[in-house]
Amino acid sequence: MGKKAILLSAVLTSLLGAGFVGYKHAKAQDQELSPEEEIRLVQEFNRMLAEGINPGEIWAEMGKEAFKKYNLDKCDFGLGPGKIEGALAQLPRYFPDAKKVMDLETRIGWCLQQYAGMTPDQVKKFAKECWGKRQCMGEYDAIVMYISMASNGYKINVNLKDPQVKRMYEIGKRIYYTRLGPWDFNCATCHAGQKEARIRATRLWSADRPGEAGKAVSIFPKYLVRWSQPMTMHYRYAECIRQMRWPTFEPHSDLAVALSTFLYATGNGTEIKVPGIGR
Repeated sequence: MGKKAILLSAVLTSLLGAGFVGYKHAKAQDQELSPEEEIRLVQEFNRMLAEGINPGEIWAEMGKEAFKKYNLDKCDFGLGPGKIEGALAQLPRYFPDAKKVMDLETRIGWCLQQYAGMTPDQVKKFAKECWGKRQCMGEYDAIVMYISMASNGYKINVNLKDPQVKRMYEIGKRIYYTRLGPWDFNCATCHAGQKEARIRATRLWSADRPGEAGKAVSIFPKYLVRWSQPMTMHYRYAECIRQMRWPTFEPHSDLAVALSTFLYATGNGTEIKVPGIGR
């Protein structure tokens, strides 16, 4: 284990013990801390941030264990069973065993059914465990983080020459620019056009400005400081769709895969750098 992994592991243990995160296993480790110990842990956390270590990386350490726990080492993410280095970079792709185009999260959900014995409803509950919560540390998010970080340094390379992938890309593009709901919103309302747009102090990326879609998707899962937890891509879709007042979004749906195919293919050539970090 490298120095960085040891530091992350130590901080994870400390944070869990301190109750700063809500991972369910922490409940069994509740303990009283002195004010001095709490201050020490906060200082340790701030030092980690100052050194450029993204707290989201902690999830990858947990995800490595969950990956084996749920038999995902038997799952083929496109490069052979258990092989994850660079897998995210070529997703979404068509999987003959499922007879569907799948993005990373949809593939994880499918494999949890095949190799962990989960039902579709159990998989959805597992994926949404931390949705709408703060300081929640879920195993699903950890698995997504672990697999995603194994593609760091690889460039996004969605194969649009595959007719199945190309078809899903076109569906995703159409959804992206289709106005729906009581507010007549679409994804492009905030994330399209050549002119820069902002919400409060935040500059919004645009699918129409070269390179920006790639920079947006290549950093997911992204650690959100205000929630003290990472946000997966499907959770990001769910939040945008909720804010647009569209029908309720479900993880691992065809809608999610279509949007992923359009956005990741638009970002082809962009280097993956997970986890990102935001407010």
